[in-house]
Amino acid sequence: MLKKIISVALAAVMIISMAVIAVSAADVSNSEAGAEVSNSAGADTNDSATGSDNVIYFNTASWKNFQTVFCHIWVRGGSSFFAWQSKKEACTKVKDDLYSYDLSMLNNSTDVEGGLKSGEDYCVIFSANTGVQTFDTTFGPECKGDTAKVTGKMIENAVDSEKKAYEAVWATNSSKFGPHLAISSIGNIIGSKLCPKESGAEVIGDWLPTYFNSPNVDAKATLVKALPKFGVKDIQTVYAYILSKEGDYTDDDYADMKKMLEDAAAKAYPSEKVEKIDDSKAKEDAKKIESGESVDSISDDAGSTDGGSSGGSTDGGYSGGNSSGSGSDGQEDTIFFVLAGVMLVAAGAMFVARKKREE
Repeated sequence: MLKKIISVALAAVMIISMAVIAVSAADVSNSEAGAEVSNSAGADTNDSATGSDNVIYFNTASWKNFQTVFCHIWVRGGSSFFAWQSKKEACTKVKDDLYSYDLSMLNNSTDVEGGLKSGEDYCVIFSANTGVQTFDTTFGPECKGDTAKVTGKMIENAVDSEKKAYEAVWATNSSKFGPHLAISSIGNIIGSKLCPKESGAEVIGDWLPTYFNSPNVDAKATLVKALPKFGVKDIQTVYAYILSKEGDYTDDDYADMKKMLEDAAAKAYPSEKVEKIDDSKAKEDAKKIESGESVDSISDDAGSTDGGSSGGSTDGGYSGGNSSGSGSDGQEDTIFFVLAGVMLVAAGAMFVARKKREE
């Protein structure tokens, strides 16, 4: 009887051990496959990490049954180079799931002159004729030769909360560029990267005039969480930026936005004294912004926080994937529990054998 018990226990140990090996092998295989995709995305494109190519690439690995891929690029806060999914936005298939877009095509735009320029902020969306598309992704000349790829995560559309788009990240320039950090139409903070020259004050200043009196969002509650998230304490500058845009608003509208900013700042920073907005100074600052002076340069808190004034390094309310590369699919946890099972079975067999000898 003892031999039978031990034989069964050993058989169980062998079966579980084989499962551990299989899971580990699958994990290694998947990791190597992922590394191959990451490293080879621009491998045949020469200087894929140097920025010397005048193209950008897109890996469509998770998209199926499409015929055409498009690359839509626009100036952040401004016009797009071409109309959505026009012929001049069509990408070229390089191989398998890899497509490229020739950035020299942007020189032909009649809406944005001069092509791609250094020191300018841009965003890009990759899409297919089937309707799938990526979320707004920050982009600049530094991304030349780089490859964008979807992560499998979906992000809420900034304007229409009923829609979602694929999160896309750059293979080489992910520390500086990525899913655009923004505030959605229902007050959620989405994305993870500001454009290099964009400030948190601008993001909030662009959002508030559109949604301050919307019935679909609590604008004040949104500001309470957005101000510290974007590292903005100088609400004077936010208000000045709003004035500089010269929107079609009444005096009462501006008064409402001003009070909303002041109330939200007081609640967002309860232990600090937040200065009230000075109308005269706000108008002076608005003129400076209109003349081309940067928002950060007139902000007392520019660069003093980890928020929007940090030049695009802010991590938004949405995490851009699993940065460590481990535990993303639960395999490490599975191996841990399987090994624990092996140890329990072995310990049980030893206990039974010892008890039998004592008897």
